[in-house]
Amino acid sequence: MKRLTAFFMALFAMTASMAQNQDSDREAFTQAEWEITDLGKGAQAMYAQIDMFNSTQSICIVKYPAKKFRTEILHRPGESAGKPSEIGKEENAAFVLNGGYFHVKQRIPSVYFRKGKEVLSHTHPTEMFRVDALLGFKDRKGRKARIEAVSDTTLYSAADRRWHSSLASGPLLILDGDIVVQKTMNDTTTQFYDKRHPRAAFGTDEEGFHYLVVIDGRFQGEADGTSIYETACICEYIGMTEAINLDGGGSTTLWTEKTGVINHPHDNRKFDHEGERTVPNMIAVY
Repeated sequence: MKRLTAFFMALFAMTASMAQNQDSDREAFTQAEWEITDLGKGAQAMYAQIDMFNSTQSICIVKYPAKKFRTEILHRPGESAGKPSEIGKEENAAFVLNGGYFHVKQRIPSVYFRKGKEVLSHTHPTEMFRVDALLGFKDRKGRKARIEAVSDTTLYSAADRRWHSSLASGPLLILDGDIVVQKTMNDTTTQFYDKRHPRAAFGTDEEGFHYLVVIDGRFQGEADGTSIYETACICEYIGMTEAINLDGGGSTTLWTEKTGVINHPHDNRKFDHEGERTVPNMIAVY
């Protein structure tokens, strides 16, 4: 009985400590000194370097009212692939965020993507440990974003049959205002889920805003990066009610026409704005 009592006391103490840490992390996020750039039509770019999660986080956010912009998922495989800043300028876009997972050498998507009636790519079996949802838009202008949990590839067409476009990605981070991703995973997926890496995410809130988010990583002491669960926490702190993880790592890039590349892409191993990677799909906002 004494051993059992000691176990529950230790468990209670650990739970209380975790809750206290989460409160302090939320406070650090909300009270950070954000650099804010007005992007026009109610859109803002935000950047801050914050001490949270017992680490240093470098976070960039673009928040924009969905009704005042057009959002599109671009499909640019193979030779048509490009860096987000290059594609953004070519497309006369306002903002661009890197998109879904892809085969790096061939520069072709490794996840399902449909636009209109045409399915342009499929989810490769090796992606199933992290791809568990669909991000899509019900309308041609991309003003009605949808994020739904769909882990069975045979159910894609049933889930998105009334959407104009959709992209498979994951893990799903937030659904109906609640964090849904697990804190830890099994040994075969811990490198992706639990280790800290650069991350990218897309999300929405109840007020009609869309969010493009990047978290820099792999720069120790300047931008440590986040686990998947920490990424979900940041999306919750921002105020998202739905959020989905996108391709991260060296692909992580957020560009706006007004600021250029906001974050610090890792592909050149330097904490600057020059290390963009060529990617075959991205989210573009006009």
